Amino acid sequence: MDSLIQLFYDEANEMVEGMEQVLLALESGEPDPETVNALFRYAHSFKGNSAAMGFTHLSKFTHGLESAMEVLRKEQRPLTPELANLLLQAVDLIRVLLERTRTEGDVGDPACDTLLQQIQAALSGSSVSAPPTEASEAPSASPTPTAQQVDACTTPTTAADIPRYRVLYQPAPTLNAEHDPLQLLTELQEYGQILEARFREQIPPVAQLKPDACYGSWEILYETAFEPAIVRALLELSAEGAEVQIEPIATIAATVPANAKTEPTEPVAAAPVSTTTTPETPSATAVASVSPAATVKSSESQSIRVSTEKIDALMNLVSEIVIAQSMLTNAQSGNTDERLRAAITQMERHVRELHERVMAIRLLPVSYLFNRFPRMVRDTATKLGKKVNLEMEGEETELDRTLLEALSDPLTHLIRNAIDHGIEPPDERVRQGKPEVGTIKLSAYQSEGRIYIEISDDGKGIDTERVRQKAIQLGWIGENDYPPDETLYEFIFQPGFSTAQQVSDLSGRGVGMDVVKRNVESLGGSISVYSKRGEGTRFVLRVPLTLAIMDGLGLVVANEHYIVPLTAVVEAFQYDSLQHTALFDQYEMVNVRGEFIPLLRLRQFVGLPDGERDGLIVVLEQEGQRLALQIDSIAGQQQVVLKSLEENFVRVPGFAGATILGDGRVALILDVSDLIRRTYSANERLAAVA
Repeated sequence: MDSLIQLFYDEANEMVEGMEQVLLALESGEPDPETVNALFRYAHSFKGNSAAMGFTHLSKFTHGLESAMEVLRKEQRPLTPELANLLLQAVDLIRVLLERTRTEGDVGDPACDTLLQQIQAALSGSSVSAPPTEASEAPSASPTPTAQQVDACTTPTTAADIPRYRVLYQPAPTLNAEHDPLQLLTELQEYGQILEARFREQIPPVAQLKPDACYGSWEILYETAFEPAIVRALLELSAEGAEVQIEPIATIAATVPANAKTEPTEPVAAAPVSTTTTPETPSATAVASVSPAATVKSSESQSIRVSTEKIDALMNLVSEIVIAQSMLTNAQSGNTDERLRAAITQMERHVRELHERVMAIRLLPVSYLFNRFPRMVRDTATKLGKKVNLEMEGEETELDRTLLEALSDPLTHLIRNAIDHGIEPPDERVRQGKPEVGTIKLSAYQSEGRIYIEISDDGKGIDTERVRQKAIQLGWIGENDYPPDETLYEFIFQPGFSTAQQVSDLSGRGVGMDVVKRNVESLGGSISVYSKRGEGTRFVLRVPLTLAIMDGLGLVVANEHYIVPLTAVVEAFQYDSLQHTALFDQYEMVNVRGEFIPLLRLRQFVGLPDGERDGLIVVLEQEGQRLALQIDSIAGQQQVVLKSLEENFVRVPGFAGATILGDGRVALILDVSDLIRRTYSANERLAAVA
């Protein structure tokens, strides 16, 4: 039961997220019939799942919401801003009720009835929905539904033109506890009327019978005002692998009395088969007036749900296998047995492939994260009286699940800042010759073994003079100091720094940006700012693809081993083969084919005694900048498991983490971005002094 409940919550969260995304899409563009149908299907599936789990209050509320969405689906009313707000509030309320079921069980909320009444009033265009009169039961020329019609899931109860279909339903070959075809056939009666139902037996010999197999199909003569897509969706809910064929017979005038339409048909399982023979083919007139039959077969399930704890445990096990493999490779070095060497080489390939396959399981598209922001942008912009359009690119870019979760708060803060501080009010934008609707662009892409996430806006940009004045006020620089823009941008990430003229519930307290930078750097990433006054601002976040396992290059200095990410290594040279320049014996450069690159001696950086000025120069590159690293020798390429220093010890500047080598020793992993940033900053200060 616990696994079933967890499955319900997983699917429920996906459905709620889907409803929200569809509502935002409908609000921002022209209504699309298929999009509206998707909205209805989300609500219907959620209602059915909630009822199956015994959450009657949640199911009842969603049932009323589904009825309102059905009005939209039939295009009886457009999605007005007022109605969109109410429906989004309903989605929020569903989230609250979902969370409440975890701790309090199936409890109701008075806000449900109030909100449904507001939705019905918005649909009817009045504050109070009057009950229908006898005259109003017949279809009216007015598209405005009554409150009772909004809350109804049945077909019309009087004579009208009602489509009739022949439905051929073949359940999935294998049945399970969640697969009840008869229950689904009974549910069809909520959306129309089953006139005939025939069961076709396909029972094999007794020796070939399987207890979990379904040997039969149904042929149904069905009347409904709903579209065939809705009927098909209901039947396909039974299980993956079901086959549904729907043939429109004709649109005929209903001949069943009105009172018979409102009376529910007996459950299909107990309903006698009609003695009237269903024609094998429709009449010639009917054939001429309908489209060909559509056959849909739902694809077999291509995925399974696995808890994140199991995936994390599997990843930890793979990490230990990688370490053990490294130890085995180190232990057999020098062994002349060719068979042993071949076996270990083959095992290395298999371990690497295992690592790649498990990593692929951990990776998720960034759309998993990006899809949270359209609603936030909409609500924040509305609150601030601004008009903002959110554009997203690269949602298919994949990133480690752990990193995705850790990036949620930084991106949320940056996007809110872009709306609050960046995008101008509509009237101000018009005065500046800009469109009144501002644009925030959220994009992701992979490059150089890292993931780049950019947040840009077309707002007013960063006022560097105001930043400078605030820094003077805080005593960080002097009155006559005019640091470059890059330095001023760094100030905004300092704790307590804010240029907001007034404090709001969104910003102005001087907290947030420092947390953004700290969170990104804790992931082994970095953040940069680019801005132009009057044109906008762009933040670029760079994070590793994963925090688990990487390919590294072993570096040796004074018999100590260090690891550098292989993706950052450009080339290596003998120390004596390069030309050097020096300033005050600290500001050093090497000439690599005409390009002067800052030199960092790893011995000096880690505090080891100076050795001979020889060895190797390894050229590292990150984010378009290069660094020459002087070392003693190279130990070779290897896969390493990243262990966080911050979680197990303290954060150490210049190092991204640690790993365990094949001989059991611990090696520190260099943070190339931090080393480059520190070296360039130190050289700029020395050059300014000179």
